[in-house]
Amino acid sequence: MKTLAAALTSRSFSLGGLADFLETADRKHSTEEHGGPLTTKYIDYAVQDVRVTWQCYVALLGELNAHDLSQTRASQVLSEASLGKACLREMAVAPWREVQLNVPDSLIGLIMSTYYGGRSEVHLRRVVRQVLYCDFLSMYPTVCTLMQLWRFVIARGVKWKDTTKTVAGFLDQVALPDLQKLDIWTRLRTIVQVRADDGILPVRASYADEPQATIGLNHLKSKSRLWFTLADCIASKLLTGRTPKIVRAITFQPMRPQDGLKPIQIAGSREYAIDPYRDDFYRTLIDMRSDVKAKLKRAGAAEKHKLETEQQSLKIMANATSYGIFVELIVEKLEEQEKRLCHGPSSKAFEVATDKGEQPGRYFHPLLATLITGAARLLLAISEMLARQNGLDWALCDTDSMALAKPEDMSEAEFFKQAQCVCDWFAPLNPYRIKGPLFKIEDANYGLSDKARNLKLEPLYCFAVSAKRYALFNIGAKGRPIIRKATAHGLGHLRAPYDIENVPPSIPSPSASLGEIGVERWQYDLWYQIIASALAGRPDQVDLSYHPSLDRPAASRYGATTPELLRWFATYNHERPYRDQVKPFNFLISFQASTSPHSDPRPKPIAPYDSNSSKAARKCFCRETGLPVPASQLQNYRQALRQYHLHPESKFENGEPFDIGPTRRRHVEVTAVRHIGKEANKWEEQFHLGFDEDEQMDYGTPPAGVCGLDAVLRKTGIGQRRLANESGLARETIAKMCRGEQVRKTTAAQVWNAVSRLSNQQTEPQEE
Repeated sequence: MKTLAAALTSRSFSLGGLADFLETADRKHSTEEHGGPLTTKYIDYAVQDVRVTWQCYVALLGELNAHDLSQTRASQVLSEASLGKACLREMAVAPWREVQLNVPDSLIGLIMSTYYGGRSEVHLRRVVRQVLYCDFLSMYPTVCTLMQLWRFVIARGVKWKDTTKTVAGFLDQVALPDLQKLDIWTRLRTIVQVRADDGILPVRASYADEPQATIGLNHLKSKSRLWFTLADCIASKLLTGRTPKIVRAITFQPMRPQDGLKPIQIAGSREYAIDPYRDDFYRTLIDMRSDVKAKLKRAGAAEKHKLETEQQSLKIMANATSYGIFVELIVEKLEEQEKRLCHGPSSKAFEVATDKGEQPGRYFHPLLATLITGAARLLLAISEMLARQNGLDWALCDTDSMALAKPEDMSEAEFFKQAQCVCDWFAPLNPYRIKGPLFKIEDANYGLSDKARNLKLEPLYCFAVSAKRYALFNIGAKGRPIIRKATAHGLGHLRAPYDIENVPPSIPSPSASLGEIGVERWQYDLWYQIIASALAGRPDQVDLSYHPSLDRPAASRYGATTPELLRWFATYNHERPYRDQVKPFNFLISFQASTSPHSDPRPKPIAPYDSNSSKAARKCFCRETGLPVPASQLQNYRQALRQYHLHPESKFENGEPFDIGPTRRRHVEVTAVRHIGKEANKWEEQFHLGFDEDEQMDYGTPPAGVCGLDAVLRKTGIGQRRLANESGLARETIAKMCRGEQVRKTTAAQVWNAVSRLSNQQTEPQEE
C-alpha cells in the first residue's frame, strides 16, 4: 500500500500521514506500548491500524481505477514508472526490442556509452550568494517534444545511417541563436564519436579516490575515441568556443508507426483523451496539465481537490513515460560466474566473467534515454553561457534547474533585469499551446505573501555544499534565515531523531510549509543551523548541540524485503520462539559504526526494529560476523551529521571539505576506459545500509588495446614494480589487471590514480 501510494502521489507517507491525506473515515492512533505485554488498549490500537489500512487501500484502489488502466493490477504498480509502462500497454505500444530484432549489440553498446543522466553541480561552494532560482518547464517531456521522440516510442523500429560529413559541417556552423529554432532540435537525434581534446564533456570517474564513480562536466583529453550525444558536443562548443573533432556520426530516424495502437483517457477522463497516432503524447499531456492548473487558480474549495488530483496524474504520466523506463536494467544474481560478452564504446566486444546478469526492462530504449538527458544537459549549458554573457554567475544546477547568482558589484535591479534576459531567451523554444516562459522564475523567489500572484521578487540567497545538497532562503529580521527550499540529499536514510512535537525551542518554526521547503522538520533544523553559521561568518563550525536527541545512535529503518536481507538474522532467530524472530517484511534498524583504530574491518551493525533507537542499539550485532556491537561503538546523530556541511564536490577543483568559493572544472586525461553496468544496483539496500562495493557492476577494461593497463604501462614506460610501490598494492594485483582480470573497483581506482600520478611526474619539468 505504501508503494501504491508513492506511485499515485509522488510522495512518501506513513500510515497516519496517508490517512490524513486521503481523508479516511478513521485515523491512526498512537501508542508507546510496542514490545510490552499485550493489553486491551494495544489490541484496540492494532485493530484501528487494520481498519485504517483497509480504508486507505480502498481509497487508493479508487484512485488507481480512475486511471482506467484495465491491463494493470494494483500489485503490479511498484513505482511511478509502473504507471508509465501501464499507460503504454493501454495504448498497445509494443516495446522497441520486441518489434525490431535486428539491432546489433555493438550499436546498443555505443549508445549506452553516451548515457550520463542528469547534470547536477555546485559552482559557488559554501558561500552565501543572492540568486534567482529558475527551472525548465517539464524538462524531460519538453525535450521529448522538441526532438519529436514520441514518433520513436510508437515506431516499428529505428533506422540509422552514417552522417559524419553532414554532422561535422552542422556542428562547425551551429551557433547559439540557431538553438532558438524549433526545427534544429530534431537534428540532435545523433550520437558522435570524437577526439576529445580538452573539450568540456561529461566524465564519469572515481574522483579523488572515491569508491563510487560520479559524473562531472570537465575538460577531457583522450587519445582513444569516445562517443557522446551531439547535444553534448554542441554544449562543449558553446562553453569553450572550440568545435569538437568528429570522427564518426550516426543519426537515427523512426520507422512508420506500429499497427493497432489505441487511444487512451488519462485519469479515465474524456477531457484527457490522447490518440497516439494523431497527438504528440508529451506535448498533449503538458498542454492538458496547463489547462488544469489554470482552472485551479479560479477553483473554489470544493473543486480544488479533484483538479489537484488530475494535474498530479498528468504530471506523473508525463514524467513516468519520458525517461526512466527507457534505461531500465534488471540485475539478476547468477548461481555462479558465467562468461558474457561486454559491448562498449569500441566496436569490439570482449568476454568477461560475472556473477550478475543484466536484463533490459520491458520498454528499454537507450537511444531515447541518452537523447533526452543529453538535450537536458544542453539546455543547462545554454543557461550557463547566457548567464556569463549577461554578466552573471551561477551557484548550482540540478537536472532541470539553475540558480543564477548576482555578482557582488551589481545592483539588485540590474541583476533581476539581466536574469530575466536569460529566462526570456528560451521563450521561442516553448513547444506548447499556451505560450509562456520555458525557463521559469520559481515561486521561492517571491515574497511569501506574494508568491501565488508573482507580485514582487524578494532577495533570495543560496548556500550550496555539493551536488543536490543546498538550501535557498530569505534573510529576515535580525539577520535570521527564512528557508524557502532545501534538499534532504544525504539525510533521507536516517530516521528522525525527534518528532514534530519535540522540536528545539531555539530554532524558529518554518515560515513556509515543510512540504514547500521539501524536507522534514529535523532536516529543516539542521539546515537552519548550517545557514545561521554561514551568515555568522563561520561556515566550518555548525552548532549541533541544539537538541539532546542528537546524542542517540543514528539509525536507519528498512524492511526485510529480500531473502538476502533476512538471512542476516539467521543467527539472531536461531532458538528464539517464532513470535520473537525477525520475519519477512519486518522493519529492521541499521546503524553506523564509529571510526576506531581497533576495529578493522569496521562492523556493519544492524538490529531488530524498535521505535526507540537507543533500545534497538542494545540488540545490535554485525551483519557479517553475527558478533554483538556495543552501543558505545555506534555513531550518534551528532557524529553522523557533523560533516554534512563539508561534503566534498570531488569532481571539481576547489571542492575539498573546507574549500570555499567557485569550483573549477578539472582537466581529465583518459588513461583507460572501464566498462560498468547498472550504477544503482540494489539501490534501496545501499541507501539504507551504505555503499557495498560487491554490488557494483564492474566489467573492467578490455584485455587488449589502447584501454588496457598493460598497453598503458608499455606506452608510458612505467613498470609493474614501480606501479605497485606507488599504489601500495601487491605486484600480483598489478599483473592481474594487466591480464585483463577483474579486481575490486576501489583497487582499480587506486591503480589508475597511481598511473596518473606517475605519468604527471614524467611530464613535469625537473628543477635544475
